[in-house]
Amino acid sequence: MKILIIGTYMPRKCGIATFTHDLFSSMEGNTNEVEILAISDGSESSYPREVKKTVRRDEKKDYSSAADWVNDQNYDCCILQHEFGIFGGEAGNFIIDLILKLNVPLITNLHTILQEPSQEEFNVIQKIAMISEKLTIMTKRGVEMMESVYHINPEKISLVPHGVPEFNITREEAKNRLGLEGKKVMLSFGLLGRNKGYEIAIDASSKIKDDDFIYIILGATHPNVLKAEGDIYKNSLIQQAANLKLSGKVFFVDHFVSDEILQTYLKACDIYVTPYPNINQMSSGTLSFALGAGAAVISTPYWYAKDLLENNRGFLFDFNDSDGLARIINNLLKDPKLMQTYKNNAETFGKSMSWSNVGKTHLRLIASIIRPKAKIQEIIKRDSTIKFLNAGKTNNLISS
Repeated sequence: MKILIIGTYMPRKCGIATFTHDLFSSMEGNTNEVEILAISDGSESSYPREVKKTVRRDEKKDYSSAADWVNDQNYDCCILQHEFGIFGGEAGNFIIDLILKLNVPLITNLHTILQEPSQEEFNVIQKIAMISEKLTIMTKRGVEMMESVYHINPEKISLVPHGVPEFNITREEAKNRLGLEGKKVMLSFGLLGRNKGYEIAIDASSKIKDDDFIYIILGATHPNVLKAEGDIYKNSLIQQAANLKLSGKVFFVDHFVSDEILQTYLKACDIYVTPYPNINQMSSGTLSFALGAGAAVISTPYWYAKDLLENNRGFLFDFNDSDGLARIINNLLKDPKLMQTYKNNAETFGKSMSWSNVGKTHLRLIASIIRPKAKIQEIIKRDSTIKFLNAGKTNNLISS
């Protein structure tokens, strides 16, 4: 099959770009040709070979001309990565100009589902749903909201989890590689911005009794935040740690890291925390990755975390509750058996979300869309041939 994925792409520093690359890698193979149409904000210096076409985010005419290009390439299917903010226009409505003109079956991966959308956000999602053959949603809550808030036919919806990498390093090897031998490591990972709640985790770290405990915040300031206000948020976190006398306890690794380095940090951590302050968070690649790495996961109860951490796969604490977070951390550190139970539960579930499995799921979805259409076309062609032959027989009878 020849497949086109539409979304932001590496070297763009954003979660959707990483997801698009991982999905590309999971589907590319001997029997599948996968290519990329990249949405660009101008920050990308160059793209890898798989990017065959680019669309400038805020140039409306690019979207329409890109659709003409797609229709000329003989793709079997397109997969759209949808996230508010990566497309131009009000609520990203420029993307409708592209997908509305496609003559190719479309699957859309919805990364954010808003419970209280604006009118334009509601309209965009409804139009995407109408044009798409299938919608993939990453959580059960998201599936329910697509039906109750956006009134989408459930037959159009498939539940497909966020993919996670397959880890080829042990926790001991990872700690040795990073110089963290003997440490009990808590980690948060992701581009820094005020919607991450890291100040809560830093405050909780000041209440941890174990002398071997450390907390690592891995990730640079988000490029959009950097443009708007520089490193103000990151510097405020560093100052907070200093005020709480957490030197040697809280560390900042200020880099946009490679997949290999990220996997090393994830495997090295014993505890992973997402202290996000917003209940509407519908997906989190970092939380999925942490489960795959076999960490004991702690999170605020945003929707994705509630779905992912049910059945004793992790712990939830209230929004902005540093005391509650500290209590869970202290309980895990003083009870190694409890810690190991949650690590094992996480790792077992994480394997079911491996990128190889997610890639296969997408390929099955594509096959379910294009094969029935191929059969219909075959029937139409066969019926046309029969009519032609019958017409010929009639003519023969007339001439005889």
